[in-house]
Amino acid sequence: MTKNAITWIREDFRIEHNPALSFASQNHENVAALYIYNKADFDNKREAQKWWLAKSLEVFRSELFKYKINLQILEGDELEVFSKIKRKDDVSIYWNKIYEPDVIAKGKKIRDIFIKNEIEFKYFKGNILNEFQEVTKNDGTPFKVFTPFWRNAEQKFLGLPPSKNYVVKKKQKHSPYLKILLSQQKFYRKKDGIKNLKIIGMYLKMTPKKFLII
Repeated sequence: MTKNAITWIREDFRIEHNPALSFASQNHENVAALYIYNKADFDNKREAQKWWLAKSLEVFRSELFKYKINLQILEGDELEVFSKIKRKDDVSIYWNKIYEPDVIAKGKKIRDIFIKNEIEFKYFKGNILNEFQEVTKNDGTPFKVFTPFWRNAEQKFLGLPPSKNYVVKKKQKHSPYLKILLSQQKFYRKKDGIKNLKIIGMYLKMTPKKFLII
């Protein structure tokens, strides 16, 4: 197991009941959280949604700080960013799943990148009671009527053993590992000269630019 770990943050800004963050903190000496701001995902979003994201990251960052875990913000495309992490970087990567079809498709591509680059990784069940493929009729096909679907889903969930108490372990010190890694030239976009470590506040006009300075 590697010395360093990255918890890739997407839509799950929880400290408690966060399996990816808990696993990383329990099993690695140096832990950092990474949020990748993909501008393309927010081009057609309302300012209120951007404001919510900015404030959520601000609060989440302050909460992580109590556990001596740094939150780094990187602007770019997830596939491009993760393709630059190699085995020699000595890091494992963890995340919680999101179940939207396009996100699942991108997740599979990222998984393939990690396999190719020999990066240790693990993903965890997201904010759901059951995995969608677990709730099916006896013949394995999906339900088409809600009531039997819900009864089946409830029965499966109640039959599970008690869920783990996903506790985040406080680290002994703040690690600069991820900040140093992201500061390398390979994480900068050469086409326009913008450093990926720049604040995302510049895209969130309703939010003060200073709050996410790396």
